[in-house]
Amino acid sequence: MYYSRKRPIEDIPQVLTEIWSCADENCKGWMRDNFSFSIAPVCAQCQSQMFKNERMVAAVVNTSPNQIKQ
Repeated sequence: MYYSRKRPIEDIPQVLTEIWSCADENCKGWMRDNFSFSIAPVCAQCQSQMFKNERMVAAVVNTSPNQIKQ
């Protein structure tokens, strides 16, 4: 059987983004800072505290009116 993976039509640019990472070393949970619902969020997967970090991820803009302004 032959399988050919096609490239995406356009490459999504990667940008350095502020994120929240889970403090539990066994959990891989993280979220973008501009998509969090509180100033100091807890991990949605394990309920541990989170700390600020940076990561190269695809560029996404949050246009929600409920976005926390900083």
